Amino acid sequence: MKHLIYLYFVFFAWSSACWGGVWNKKTSIGGTGRHRGVGGNAYQFGYLGLGHVNGAGADISFRDWWQYNPATDSWTQKSDFPVANHGAVCFSLNDRVYVGGGSSLTNEFFAFNPLLNQWAPIANCPLSPGDVQGFSAENKGYVIYTNQLAEYNPGTNSWILKANVPVNASNWSCTFSNGTSGFLKVGHSLFEYKPSQDLWMARANHPGLSTGGSYGFSINGIGYVASGYVGGLSTVTEEVWSFNPANNTWTREADLPGSSRRFLASFSIAEKGYIGLGTNGINLNDVWEFNPSQTLSAGDANQLQITLYPNPSSKELRLNGLDSSIDYTIYSYAGEQVLRGKTNGEIDIEYLPQGSYFIILNNKKYVFTKV
Repeated sequence: MKHLIYLYFVFFAWSSACWGGVWNKKTSIGGTGRHRGVGGNAYQFGYLGLGHVNGAGADISFRDWWQYNPATDSWTQKSDFPVANHGAVCFSLNDRVYVGGGSSLTNEFFAFNPLLNQWAPIANCPLSPGDVQGFSAENKGYVIYTNQLAEYNPGTNSWILKANVPVNASNWSCTFSNGTSGFLKVGHSLFEYKPSQDLWMARANHPGLSTGGSYGFSINGIGYVASGYVGGLSTVTEEVWSFNPANNTWTREADLPGSSRRFLASFSIAEKGYIGLGTNGINLNDVWEFNPSQTLSAGDANQLQITLYPNPSSKELRLNGLDSSIDYTIYSYAGEQVLRGKTNGEIDIEYLPQGSYFIILNNKKYVFTKV
């Protein structure tokens, strides 16, 4: 039996608190920048891979698979996925990462075993999913295709169809899980799936800008939705929002300091979240870590009202509003770090190539142009 509960009295609830958590730049993934890849976790390692590049040139899909070690902030290339693929579906379960569907497969799925560094086929899925993030809950894996939900049981290596999703999950919808429930964001709508009851229920609408192309991750039972496009593919946002299932509220977190993007990928390990890859017209391979235990209050974040001038600039960037020296990091729009240091108000940018850059000051992003 298929169920849907609408929580009208809290449907539009959200929190106005801002500036939770801190983003830290990590080592970029090896290989080519790309989008529509996947991410997962197992044995306290993170994984990113697959995806493609397209646009004016050829459409090239990838099969490379990379392991991230947070202890050393390093990436190691592992066994390639069986086929080059983009728009695949992924979920992590019992120290395995499961990947299937997408552009090159229909209902075929494979499990990655980190201890053996091997991909192995599992039972075929009853759906042919793609471009909608999977999730795991209650020791089962879940994938979505339009309004259908399929559940994978690793103990029996079998799939079964479950209660239909209340709406059609359009391409580039995202999910997250708190361990006991899965959450699906479609546009601004959010739905919770309870496996123990085979029940879908509507939760508070996502109050942010993104309408698709975001990616979700979870830390300590809290879900996070990062970046994505706004209305159409040409506009992307740096917004990050968290959702607390216990009180059905959304909270604005610290914006992604790197390039805003769509079609990114993510994973969570050791009570931290990680996002990488994606595109904003430039295919990216940078990686960012979100640590929710480091927080900035709204007052702290706005304590320094910094302005940059001249902007554009050819030789020197000056910062107005500082009351002491401050650390800074400058990134290209492709997400690569190009300059860092400490300043009392002046930064020499004469040797930077012409173009647009963003600079991180006090965990906030400012954009400037070098001419």
